[in-house]
Amino acid sequence: MPYPSSLLVDVHSFCNAACRTCPYRMLQQSLPMGYMDEPLFRKIIDEFSRIKKDHDVRGHVIFCYMGEPFVDPNVIGKISYVLESGLVLVLQTNAYLLTPERVDRLIETGFRGEIYVSCHGITPRVYRKVMGMEIGPVLRNVEYLIGRYPRNLVQIRAIPHEWPIGEALRVKRYWKRKGVRLKLFLPNSRTGLLPDLRRWSWKYPGNRLRGCRKNLPIRDMVVAYNGDVVLCCEDMARKVVLGNVRERSLVEVWNSERAKEVLEMIYLGKPSGHDFICKTCEFGGSTLSRRLVKNLDNTLHRIWKCTL
Repeated sequence: MPYPSSLLVDVHSFCNAACRTCPYRMLQQSLPMGYMDEPLFRKIIDEFSRIKKDHDVRGHVIFCYMGEPFVDPNVIGKISYVLESGLVLVLQTNAYLLTPERVDRLIETGFRGEIYVSCHGITPRVYRKVMGMEIGPVLRNVEYLIGRYPRNLVQIRAIPHEWPIGEALRVKRYWKRKGVRLKLFLPNSRTGLLPDLRRWSWKYPGNRLRGCRKNLPIRDMVVAYNGDVVLCCEDMARKVVLGNVRERSLVEVWNSERAKEVLEMIYLGKPSGHDFICKTCEFGGSTLSRRLVKNLDNTLHRIWKCTL
């Protein structure tokens, strides 16, 4: 479509966790970091609100790309602004900073959207190893949240990375007893930024891609704290910048020549270099035979890592 359906906005680029499944700790040393200024934030939300009203897109907004939203001391005010704009807000958080006081303030805004909680393990030692934090405050915060907020709107999202045998079963049992939905994701290398998590390094025939398995580049607009629009949420290193919404409108960047050029390389077979970001991503499209092998491999790893 000639406009995005969803908007991922980094209201800032800071995170309090140190997940081994995320390249944040490495990137914070090499990328500019900061908070999105209020005029830029309001410009983005106002423009996307008009897109939703004019074109009836789903209009989802997520405060998640690089940062943990509740690091921002004014995140509740930003949440209120999104809701007042008629958009649908989805929250993704590790819940360490989602304290009871913030839960109460969140509910007072009228927010009734989905809340995704990243919680990569349940055993304190495993959680600490994978996420670099203590799990106690997280479990207490989630317990308070599900006591005040509809449980069917809360989902735990876990990545079984370096889990010992039995951890997946413990995770499933714990959240089942709490009546909270759980979704397990296989780890990925985040476009090659975490080489230890990469299982495939095939070259693409003729330097041509064959689409994207997730189709994020044609659905979501991802805006960094400084207004840069990057290709998709997997591009945490900001390798492919399509434009800046401080200088141009959302629609202008979405339909820019740079955006069209990149999409032609992903979907229309336009040749691209061997280091093109989608060729280092697990979701980059390849030949049918290679897709079948990848799918089989993913299925076997899912049975192993997400079951036991």
